[in-house]
Amino acid sequence: MTAAGRYRWPFRLVVALLAGGSIAALLADLYGIAPMHLVFWLASVPSMALLAVLAGLPRVDLELRERIRVGAIAGAVGTLGYDLIRVPVALAGQRVFAPIESYGILIADASASSGFTSTLGWLYHLSNGVTFGIAYAAIAARRAWPWGVVWALVLESVALFSPFGARYGISGQTIPIAVAYGAHVCYGFPLGRLAQHLDRTAATLRQLGRHSVALLLVAATALIVGWHRPWSRSPVEREAARLSAAGPPAAIVLRDQFHPQWLRTSAGGCVVVDNRSGTRYETPYGQVPPSGRGKLCFERPGAYRVRLGARPYSGGFVYVDAIRG
Repeated sequence: MTAAGRYRWPFRLVVALLAGGSIAALLADLYGIAPMHLVFWLASVPSMALLAVLAGLPRVDLELRERIRVGAIAGAVGTLGYDLIRVPVALAGQRVFAPIESYGILIADASASSGFTSTLGWLYHLSNGVTFGIAYAAIAARRAWPWGVVWALVLESVALFSPFGARYGISGQTIPIAVAYGAHVCYGFPLGRLAQHLDRTAATLRQLGRHSVALLLVAATALIVGWHRPWSRSPVEREAARLSAAGPPAAIVLRDQFHPQWLRTSAGGCVVVDNRSGTRYETPYGQVPPSGRGKLCFERPGAYRVRLGARPYSGGFVYVDAIRG
């Protein structure tokens, strides 16, 4: 290794460490270290802001800046592949995107989902894909592309063997696990290809303009915001919010679906389901009478799928914290 290479390695490790700031918020919550919203705003956002500064600061080593820029774009492209491959699975009735929605509730420290929390959740999902890409490019750029797939599969394995697998009910579930690993291959392949050809990818980004990376990420952010419309809330969601203000988190059921889709409580707590249909619903967490209100109560932490029928998208979700804080 040349002297210049030895000099650069500590800075690459620092970049990889900073890139871990995004996922640190979720990990802190999963392991009971601190609530996700605190770590996200106090650590994740500053670390990502510092990465953006390093990527654009002329005094920073050019090689390091290119690794950050290429890693960010490669991570974003990988995230797109990761999500697109899961769309047919979601259309078939598997709620593979559900955890993303819960992230926004945790970041906002909210008791129910909304367009605002959905926006935060999907932006957080994007930030994880981008920062995982930066971490990979900082350490392994120019390596053969299969290393990108290995990196992606390692990330999924870490998730499954962490409290994440149990929290979201994935552990031991063959189909969700197979879908997760397949989707991570679709993340790792474009990441590995773009990072393998670091110089070529960096040259293409320069041709697109000095601010091409920033503009592409801003465009992705704008698409997410336009999709979820954080400023809007349906009349039934506004009514559910009024019910929640007077007591436990509440969802209104029209036909057989929660409005809003996610509620949040603490271990040992309950949520209210205001059933506007004429059907009685029996769940493992409590009974919901026809044209009446029922309480669903949860003893243990976790993300619970509450089914109110055989339709794939019936019911909703309840996120149960170990400790609310």
